[in-house]
Amino acid sequence: MKYSCPPLSRKQIREYARCIRRALKIEGLLWFPVEQFLETLHLLTNDEDLYFQIIPDDEWNQPPNRHAYFDLNDDCIYIKESIYVGACNGNGRDRMTIVHECAHVLLIRHSHLTLARSFDDDIPIYCDPEWQAKCLAGELMVPADRVQGISASDVSARCGVSKEAARYQLNKI
Repeated sequence: MKYSCPPLSRKQIREYARCIRRALKIEGLLWFPVEQFLETLHLLTNDEDLYFQIIPDDEWNQPPNRHAYFDLNDDCIYIKESIYVGACNGNGRDRMTIVHECAHVLLIRHSHLTLARSFDDDIPIYCDPEWQAKCLAGELMVPADRVQGISASDVSARCGVSKEAARYQLNKI
């Protein structure tokens, strides 16, 4: 079973990312300030109840491939401690993980997202909440208007993302 949500195109998500960067006054930055973003997300969403919690690795009772998640019921982003530390130390994959979870929060608030269970495995990609969050995270961290003509290796270093993420984003520009 998958979830489906209202459709959003990459073009719409890219414009939303630009608006977010403008609101944060970081339009000119390549290195996305992940920790600052996480700490001020509640202000951006006008949700004073929204918070995040760092869970020590030895207390993380989630599947091994789950490194962070947003719990809509708790209004909380839960982050495995090693992922948070990695993000603070500039690990691109960890930085992207945190921004991805923040993207879920933003997309829910932005589109008044309603999720519908789908028993059809053929959900269009633009209606998949995971794709939308991945897309928004990528657009926030690798701004299309700032990286054209830059190599994937340079984008990785200058934007603080993995080389895989840099290549993926460059291919979408």
